[in-house]
Amino acid sequence: MTFPFFQHKGYIHLTMTDNEILEHLKNDRYTKAVKGLYNCFPPVRQLVVSNSGNKEDAEDIFQEALLILYKKSKTGDFILSSSIKTYIVGVSKNLWYTELRRKGKEIISTDMNELIEEPMIEQEQHYRLAEMAFNLLGEKCKQLLILFYFKKKSMQEVAHILEFSSEKVAKNQKYRCIEKAKGNFTSLTN
Repeated sequence: MTFPFFQHKGYIHLTMTDNEILEHLKNDRYTKAVKGLYNCFPPVRQLVVSNSGNKEDAEDIFQEALLILYKKSKTGDFILSSSIKTYIVGVSKNLWYTELRRKGKEIISTDMNELIEEPMIEQEQHYRLAEMAFNLLGEKCKQLLILFYFKKKSMQEVAHILEFSSEKVAKNQKYRCIEKAKGNFTSLTN
């Protein structure tokens, strides 16, 4: 999924409260939500451009941050403990610094530290590592975990859909997949 933020020739800036933006996201009104998020992009662009990036990199990082905000807003237990702008900039900073480390590039400190909350960064790092650990799983493991945990299918249904010989075999495979995901996560954190 991509947000339509950069599909417009010009950016539209609307004044919206954080709660209004979150409501738009929760109700899949992406275009309205993104219009309210325009003021979050300039500091993200400044952060990326001042740290070995360009405008296109900033747009990509901003899109990823919007996706993370969107996914979080869809969970029933998401509580925004800062402004959306602080959240987006913090997530973007974390994503960009992770990308720079991956490429072996130097990170230049910015004046934006006051916008970033350390616990939020750590939470997003764990989220990204968990997502990466999940993505390292084989397709069948991914399907099994998605069916069981996200689509709330019973183990009997999972066994039938994935053509396991029995529910017990599906349960054993689920256990192995979870252990593999945990191992991937541990490897990524070291």
